[in-house]
Amino acid sequence: METHPLDLRTGHFPWQIVLLFLGAAAISRAPAVIVLAVGALITWLVVEITGRLALAAVDARVTLTPDRIIAGELPIATVEIVNRKPLPLPWLDARLFLAEGVEPPKPAPGSPRGWINFGFPMRGRERVVVRLPVRVPARGAYAIGPLRLRAGDWLGFTQSERTEITAYPAPLAVRDRALASLRPLAETATRRGLVPDPLRFRGVRPHRRGDARKEIHWKASARLRELQTKLYEPATSLDSIFLVNVASYEQYWIQADPEATELVVSAAAELIRLAAAAGRQVGLVTNGIDNLTHERPRSALGRGPRSLTRSLEILARLGPYAVGAPETVFLRERGRLPWGATIIIVTPRLGPGLANAAVALRRAHHRVLIVSVGEIPAALAGHLVVQGVSHDVLTPRERSAAV
Repeated sequence: METHPLDLRTGHFPWQIVLLFLGAAAISRAPAVIVLAVGALITWLVVEITGRLALAAVDARVTLTPDRIIAGELPIATVEIVNRKPLPLPWLDARLFLAEGVEPPKPAPGSPRGWINFGFPMRGRERVVVRLPVRVPARGAYAIGPLRLRAGDWLGFTQSERTEITAYPAPLAVRDRALASLRPLAETATRRGLVPDPLRFRGVRPHRRGDARKEIHWKASARLRELQTKLYEPATSLDSIFLVNVASYEQYWIQADPEATELVVSAAAELIRLAAAAGRQVGLVTNGIDNLTHERPRSALGRGPRSLTRSLEILARLGPYAVGAPETVFLRERGRLPWGATIIIVTPRLGPGLANAAVALRRAHHRVLIVSVGEIPAALAGHLVVQGVSHDVLTPRERSAAV
């Protein structure tokens, strides 16, 4: 976490009155005037010292747990404020600003939703921890902050304000929706077409009835005194590469449809979970933009919780704007795709360009599946069937479940 304080001091003590009292005491030498002048001078010093040191040696830290959530959950923003100096603070006000899309859990009618206020006095060398639940109603990536601190001198003449511009972790929300009709599509995507590659020897196993005699490993059989059959790595893999298109129209640079993007993200997230649960290696490529980094993210092929989390994190932070036509972006990835991997294209709509890209990937020895939110034109659907490209369309029930 990097913190850059911006200090601002407002208010002032009427020091001219102090000079007036000192001048009157020097001229009159009256005891009452002298006591009044000394009191005014001490008051000035107290205001100056305590005002300048109000936020000195006061450290603030904000953490957010958990940093990956389901939309609608309440993550906790923990604000830790430490007064490291022996001087107490009679009052300290803090305001935690919330990004658009993040709000207090139960805001009162008419109350602001863009920040949360809290305050308390602090003793010298005291540490205070405040836990603030926040609500994230929709999928996305959000940065919490900055944090503004405000304190003053002991007598209330001046106020010091400091804004902590801090890089906070982003709460990540991923929609969790059940798309039941997509389950067979994901589970049977690559079970067909697995053939052994004789150039990729893996080991041996005991000979079984029906095994070809040419596959017997005679040296291992003689050593183990039992017939052994050769094992090979499969020529096609159980890899699932998800190509997620967020462009809702052919002119990707002109228009964006956030609702269609939400449907695509929901469908892709469910399919990725199913593929990961089946033990497949999962990778993700998209033409969308990360809401925080404003770059096009991608997830390298991998297996296990880390790869699944990375893919879901990309989907959570994905915006509705595309950086390029899906066919252009996806065809550029051909050189990185493992031979024989299953390609699952999730898109709001299917146009001729993306259909031709799917056919090109099929000709490159990939099993290609297209999941579309909108209806696929009959001509394109027939062309895909002839070329061996599978396709499916979300039903109205699935669309309503993902909204």
